[in-house]
Amino acid sequence: MNTSNHFTTSSHHHIIISSHHHIIFAFCFLLLSAFCITPAFAQKKKEKPSNQIEKVASERELSRIFADGLREFYSQNYSAATKSFREVLSQNPKNDAAYYLLHKIAAEQQDFMLASHYLKEAIKLDKKNEWYQIDLAGVYEKLGDFANAVKIWEEICKMKYNNEYYLLSLANNYLQLGKLQDVIKTYDRIEDILGKNDDLTETKKNIWLYLNDVRNAVREYEKLLEIYPYEIGYYITAGEIYLSNNMPDKAFPFFEKAIQIDAENSYLNLSLANYYETMKKPEESFQTLLKAFESEELELEEKLPMLKNYMASAFRLQTPEILEKTEQLAQAIALANPFDLEGWIALAKLQTLKNQYQEAKLLYEKSIELDETQYAVWEDYFFVLSKLEDYQTITKHEKLIEEYFPTNALLQYGMALALYKEKQYENALKTAKQALSFTFENSFVADLNLLLGDISFELEQKEDAVKYWKTAQRRGINTMELQEKIEANQ
Repeated sequence: MNTSNHFTTSSHHHIIISSHHHIIFAFCFLLLSAFCITPAFAQKKKEKPSNQIEKVASERELSRIFADGLREFYSQNYSAATKSFREVLSQNPKNDAAYYLLHKIAAEQQDFMLASHYLKEAIKLDKKNEWYQIDLAGVYEKLGDFANAVKIWEEICKMKYNNEYYLLSLANNYLQLGKLQDVIKTYDRIEDILGKNDDLTETKKNIWLYLNDVRNAVREYEKLLEIYPYEIGYYITAGEIYLSNNMPDKAFPFFEKAIQIDAENSYLNLSLANYYETMKKPEESFQTLLKAFESEELELEEKLPMLKNYMASAFRLQTPEILEKTEQLAQAIALANPFDLEGWIALAKLQTLKNQYQEAKLLYEKSIELDETQYAVWEDYFFVLSKLEDYQTITKHEKLIEEYFPTNALLQYGMALALYKEKQYENALKTAKQALSFTFENSFVADLNLLLGDISFELEQKEDAVKYWKTAQRRGINTMELQEKIEANQ
């Protein structure tokens, strides 16, 4: 089972590894320098024995080949670099740096099996080089061989006991193997080095819950509270763990302690609303929820799902009680988040539901002041204005609707109808035709043709009027009034 999707961990050891090639470059430079150092006796201009001269010449040639390989490697000419490093090894099989660079080439070419072979050869020659070990662990991870990667990281973490980056890598590999208890133990070691960490605590909590161990999940936050006894967020989280696992009786003592610290805390009141709802105490649940909604500290995104649920109930049930409570919540959001649309729009919808169209009109105008580009707001606004028969106000927005919604058939239809009612027949005809060009829905096409017929009639274009009316009839409007219009003007 791959558990990496359940938990999030952070790892920085890649930073160390990514910069590793610079360290190796420096190491190789020193190695080259060592090859090129002239023996001390040469400075005294003593005559070299012939075998010593040959040795120096051989080392210089080897350093030249190695340098050529390095140059080709950093130029990404891997074929030439491979040839150079293999030549170095043919002359000096104990050159671990050459094996290491061959591993780098293989890794760059995604041949991780070959890369692991070269690294193992390098490690045989230099068993204490931790960088070789780190890179081999990384290669095993690329191969998906987390068991061998874990073995290496365990050894590295024994040698470098207080290195949190190495411990994070070890934890990640335990996670890949599903050894979740070992992950937690490793995180505990990291916290021994760094101190308590919210991200690690959150991850450990998630692991315990995945293991269905609610008590130990809560215990992670109790350990934090032993250090920070006045941190209200830890009490809330501990209580939420119990509450979400159907243990409200164990949740409340944590909420109670949080109340003693700050009874007005918005997140605490949100949790209390959930708690009281679980305990079948609807009035207490609503009052704490309202208190949370009234807070500016609680993010709007936290409030909206609950407001949406209340709105759905209000439209479905339409009882005075649910309408009043929903309106209170919407009002709280509007006041706490005055520059966001959601509260004002919710209030406008509720007023419309109660047939309070004048109040709804003012609230929609408030929403449009905040953002005049929202199609749904304009649609509802036009509906309210039509209910008020306030067609003059609709026509005042003609240029704005044309600018923002030139291809929106519904808004264009609303504007054409308002222009017709205001006896602006030429503009009404143009707008209705524009709306017709952007819709194919049968009943809507029928409505538009009926309107076009009425506008044409007012413009004394009776032939066009009859043509539009007949189209409306064919599209499904079969009223006696329409039939009489057609017969009277043929």
